[in-house]
Amino acid sequence: MFEDARSKKVVLVVHCLLNQNARIDTCAYFPGAMGKVAQVLVDSGVGIVQLPCPELMHLGLDRERHGGMRIGIREALSEPEGRAACREMARQIVYQVQEYQRHGFAVLGLIGNDGSPACGVTVTHYHDGGAGPGQGAFIRAVREELEGEGIELPFIAVADHQWDERLEAVLAMLKADA
Repeated sequence: MFEDARSKKVVLVVHCLLNQNARIDTCAYFPGAMGKVAQVLVDSGVGIVQLPCPELMHLGLDRERHGGMRIGIREALSEPEGRAACREMARQIVYQVQEYQRHGFAVLGLIGNDGSPACGVTVTHYHDGGAGPGQGAFIRAVREELEGEGIELPFIAVADHQWDERLEAVLAMLKADA
């Protein structure tokens, strides 16, 4: 099955890696996709599974929360309704991973965006304290759902203003299953 030209390798990427238009106002650093990182993925021949943007899907493009009251994005996604939205999106991701694996595809890992309140892997943004150690609300939900199904994947991250510096980690992920 699936003995055609496809690589049978996929990588999960956070939404804004391929679509900066989904970012909150003043936080887009590219007109479209994240430059070299996106190009490396395309050039590698790996399939790219774009994750949904939990901020856009739950809070809207303007990230409106609580009828205009400004609480942090991470905090809004950590409240019961936000957690439920993240969990539902995470369950859909787990389903896709399971389908790929069931059919012999290699799921190489997940690329997040450090500093994001939703998609940070090792660094997230806190409303009152700026960036700090921790996982974004959505990445935490994805990791928990994967672990709940016994699925282990490497999670790495690019970061705003550090795409070139983090490119080596992306290249290593792509070569891990070569």
